[in-house]
Amino acid sequence: MTISEIILKVESVNTESNYWFVRTDYGRLFEDFYQNNFIAIGWDYLTLYDIRNGNIEAIKKKMADIEKVDLNTFSGKMKISLAYNKIQTFISLKKDDIIVMPSRNSDRLAFGRVDDDAAYEDLSVKEFIKRRKVEWYEIKSMEDLNPIFYKVKSNQHAISSINHYASHIDRVIGNLFKKGDNTHYVLKIDKTDDVNFDELQLLMDNIKILMQNINQDFGFNENTNEFYIKINLQSKGNLELIKKGKSLAVLAYLIFLTSCNNLDTEKDNEIAKFIELNKTVLKSTSVVIDTLKMNTYELTKPFNKNGN
Repeated sequence: MTISEIILKVESVNTESNYWFVRTDYGRLFEDFYQNNFIAIGWDYLTLYDIRNGNIEAIKKKMADIEKVDLNTFSGKMKISLAYNKIQTFISLKKDDIIVMPSRNSDRLAFGRVDDDAAYEDLSVKEFIKRRKVEWYEIKSMEDLNPIFYKVKSNQHAISSINHYASHIDRVIGNLFKKGDNTHYVLKIDKTDDVNFDELQLLMDNIKILMQNINQDFGFNENTNEFYIKINLQSKGNLELIKKGKSLAVLAYLIFLTSCNNLDTEKDNEIAKFIELNKTVLKSTSVVIDTLKMNTYELTKPFNKNGN
């Protein structure tokens, strides 16, 4: 694989995307939403036409009348205003906004992105007719996620902003991606025992050597001092490498080859030459990948898309 082909494997994350937690009627609708690639919101007595063209006060009065809420009280006004705002938020979602959706008992979370430009109505169903199309990435068990997601799922609103957790969500839905100026590469470690300090240090040392050599041998001329890491190793955990430029993507490709024992099969002459010159470090890295029980599926995923 050429350098240009490697760079094309880096997914681009929209910096304008917002992140939303969307509930599923206590999990009752989770499977339907996931299997049929959509999310929906209630208050079915209001149509999209009503919401987009009606007078706000008239809409709120209709909601209050149907739900038997007294708008003359502060609590009544708040209840209806909150409900109205949730509906408006839902229909105002933008394409590429990120969705996190809980199952029954919130023991699993589905991650996806909005895949349409506007809300639509499905009049063939009896409930939750106001919908948005969603492309789902995957479902994750809570036990496989960072404990921070227990805070994410604690929100009880039908839809709520979770922009504060964006970086944690990015690490779940991708492991090689570019956001803004930076490339991010996430190494997911499945080891549940204590992580040995020397093993972790060896991995960090090897990565530093490889990054310096990649930058030099391929003539990237990148600032090697602008290289950062985020570590979260509570039982299973992540190492997130962050850097501007191309070298991190090349490192990800080399680790991919290392993790599946394909170092000797590389066909690109430039990459093959680099592998030969750095084989000792790469083989040492392979050992650490095994001892730390790195998730090899995640390591190979960026370079196995579409069967490649």
